[in-house]
Amino acid sequence: MKPLAVAAWSMITPLGEDDATIDALFEHRAAFSPQASQWKLRNPMAAVMPERPRHAARDGQWQRYLATSVTRKVLDALAMDIPQKRDRCAFVFATSYGHLIDDGDGDTMSTWARDCVRSLRSDLDPIVVGSGCSSGSDALGVAAAMLDCGTVDTAIVVAVDIVTAAKRLAHSTLGTMTAGDHKPFDIGRSGMLLGEASAAVALMRSEACPAHRGELVGIGAANDAFGLTSPDPSGLSVRLALDRALVAAGLNYGDLALYLAHGTGTQLNDELEAKVVADVFADNEMLAMVGTKGALGHSLGACGVVEFILLLQMLNRQRAPATIGLTDPIGSVAARFAGPDGRRLSGPYGVSVTLGFGGFNTALIARASLQMRNAPASPFDDRVKVSV
Repeated sequence: MKPLAVAAWSMITPLGEDDATIDALFEHRAAFSPQASQWKLRNPMAAVMPERPRHAARDGQWQRYLATSVTRKVLDALAMDIPQKRDRCAFVFATSYGHLIDDGDGDTMSTWARDCVRSLRSDLDPIVVGSGCSSGSDALGVAAAMLDCGTVDTAIVVAVDIVTAAKRLAHSTLGTMTAGDHKPFDIGRSGMLLGEASAAVALMRSEACPAHRGELVGIGAANDAFGLTSPDPSGLSVRLALDRALVAAGLNYGDLALYLAHGTGTQLNDELEAKVVADVFADNEMLAMVGTKGALGHSLGACGVVEFILLLQMLNRQRAPATIGLTDPIGSVAARFAGPDGRRLSGPYGVSVTLGFGGFNTALIARASLQMRNAPASPFDDRVKVSV
């Protein structure tokens, strides 16, 4: 595939807006707080926004508010006149179930997204992707395909998911919710905690956007069709997603400097992901590894876009933060995680991976922005000079 420029992005997480989240990760801050529930849950903790506006008290309103907020910021950054460019622009939205289980109120998977687009004074009909935890990553894939074949010139990808009572009860009942702390890739891991987030990314063909914030250069996906909630223990589907992303990018495993893991903290997922990383990156000793759900929780359908943005920020800073919640890592990948002071990266390329329920596995390969790749090493910062 041809490289696609990230022309603009915006993000809201419980750790703050835009750059506040990556700053908090480097400061070792997590977003979890106790949340009241009428149900008996395995764990009262979740990563939620500090407060909702009064006009967004219901879950459906909150879903719309978060999606619209990040989308508006991206459009403002682009200074784009949507009505004028309507034939060459697309909106691709992503969520798992969003608010629909708790507060459907006649909504479908598409009506809430259409309401968001209409509130931005556009009559375009959005595409909505729902593939569980890989929804955000797969939405980026849909947008990339539309750009690659020339259907549109700009694609706005919006991913949002919120913490609701039904999701907390479901994951508590399934046993995927930990009874203790969220500890990605730790030998003492016992599950995940939920989080909420909203993120938007504007993609354009790189030749049309020379001043960009990084690039999406490869996408790969595979479905293991093994089970609804359990991954294929062979890891073949994850390897296929990585292989396909590398082929699309024209790279090999030795070219990657950073692996941003799905890292849910469940026994099966982390064991599988660690096994794949240890195997396919066996000859790449410089590869760093990081997981962010120990700080942000699992934002389900939003995590793919959130983590893609975080991947770009780490590549642009040429540094990976420590993985919050990790104290005693799985031995096969222990050497790849950053210490408390972070870890310098060896190059401009990295990959983020999402492993979704139903076996939806997706890999996204990013490249640092041109400005960062060309920046000379400075004695006053900790960037690594790289060449491409």
